[in-house]
Amino acid sequence: MSDWTIRQDTHTSADRIVTVTDTTPAMARAMPRARRRKGVPADAPGMRAAIYVRLSRETDETTSPERQRTACEALCEARGWDVIVVEEDIDVSGFSRGLDRPGLQRILTRLAELDVIVFFKIDRLARSTVDFAEIMRLAEHQGVALASATEPLDLTSSMGRAMAKVIAVFAELESDTIGMRVSSAHEHLRREGRYTGGRVPYGYMVVPNPNGAGKVLAVNKDEAKTIRKIVERVLAKDSLMQIINDLNKEGVPSPGHTSRQTTGKRSDSKQWYTTTLRSLLGNPQLLGQVIEDGKPILRTDGLPLVNRPPILDTDTWQALQDELERRANPGEKRREGTSLLRGIMHCGVCGERMYTFSGRNGQLRYRCIGPLKYRQRAAKGEEKPGEKCYGPTVAGVTTEEYVTEQFLTKYGHLPVMRMVHEVGEDFRPQIRQAEEALADLQKDRYDRGLFKGDDGSRRYAEQYTKLEDRLASLKEKQRTAKPGGMKAEPTGETHAEQWKRSDMAGKRDLLLNAGGYVEVAPARRGGKKLDTSRLSVYFGEEGHMRQAATAKESEREAEAAESQA
Repeated sequence: MSDWTIRQDTHTSADRIVTVTDTTPAMARAMPRARRRKGVPADAPGMRAAIYVRLSRETDETTSPERQRTACEALCEARGWDVIVVEEDIDVSGFSRGLDRPGLQRILTRLAELDVIVFFKIDRLARSTVDFAEIMRLAEHQGVALASATEPLDLTSSMGRAMAKVIAVFAELESDTIGMRVSSAHEHLRREGRYTGGRVPYGYMVVPNPNGAGKVLAVNKDEAKTIRKIVERVLAKDSLMQIINDLNKEGVPSPGHTSRQTTGKRSDSKQWYTTTLRSLLGNPQLLGQVIEDGKPILRTDGLPLVNRPPILDTDTWQALQDELERRANPGEKRREGTSLLRGIMHCGVCGERMYTFSGRNGQLRYRCIGPLKYRQRAAKGEEKPGEKCYGPTVAGVTTEEYVTEQFLTKYGHLPVMRMVHEVGEDFRPQIRQAEEALADLQKDRYDRGLFKGDDGSRRYAEQYTKLEDRLASLKEKQRTAKPGGMKAEPTGETHAEQWKRSDMAGKRDLLLNAGGYVEVAPARRGGKKLDTSRLSVYFGEEGHMRQAATAKESEREAEAAESQA
């Protein structure tokens, strides 16, 4: 072997050549063997080259696209390669996007047309060792060379390929280090109350930092007013569907609308949806908390970091979450746009619920589904004891009017009450956080070798003592913590007022919350008018007891069916 060494991009055809045993002239090339005609030297003119340029940020001038392209073109010119394509990925991360980069993908799909891929440095081609190895595998399979314009690499040998992978490892390490520095800087800025970019939470807006450099988030008064109005309606038992319909009618921009977003996903639609509303109402940023990766950033004492003005107070937030949780409970769900007495009307023969159907004349009627369930049980040999139900029916509109009249007569003048959760004291999450911080501090000193020297020992002792005192204080507070509870408070509306402005689901909720339970007896005689003597209407304690008994029976049947499945 010759002592001749590779020069990076200063090669010419006049450079010294050493003849190897297979009589094929060797060149200072970065390859696996490029596809070429038999007997044609690897440094012969006419090899087809693709230049690849990548830059994470276009403002980075140290490896600007122009500099990368110039260096690659110089290498191709020196070696007599014909550049047939130049692909660029600008403002594209080689770490987060992996191989999913438009420019790189266009080159990889044209490997059959190429002899060599030229790039500025390995870290421009791939930031991950795995990605680089995959590119090298694809290139080798097609007999295509990989050439770096600034690094002395010979990928024809196993040692050269190993060295290339080592360089890729360091490129990946550098990328990880940069990512950690950026992440750490962002977290520091967020803890200082600074805005670090991304989507602006609904209810806030970006303003210059009054206390120094950068920007901060301030309350957007119009959006905050919208949020508080929504919360009031949710706590007043208005359905989410009714709320979003009103928002859409009023033309209130949704959180994702272009008019309020400077970055991130945009939409030209102002439409609100139930998923949009639920996401907004469940976002702890309404409390002024700082969120990172979907979770609140915690202070050293274990409490969520709050460094911006809250839109909701803690009590209102907790009441809101309780109400949303109640609605999310399958047993509490109400079908939107269905009949008024769905879940309220029951058969007086078998006790089953009654459902709506259209009669022969197209009018709404309620019918018991007991016969259907009876046939289903009979087919399984599980006949329910008692009288066989024939499925009584009753007129829908007149029955609903009658029940409405009974309800408003009894409750219309009374104030609507809402149950508010009084937040209790629970210091267990803070205790757990303090214990974890204490354990982590011990690992810093004894496992990670931090806090060295006399000064380090002093700082360790100070932090350890502070955390121990904090832990002891939290445990004492937990011992005497006040438990939470529920209390009823008026909403400021009467049942009649809320009934008037509510949609079908809201009215049904009012009936159910008042213990509404209607039992329909079999018909005694025919006639066009509603026989109100068939209807037994219950409210209050009696109605709630009947609701609970029906729910318990339904649960028992569901458990029996599940056990036999």
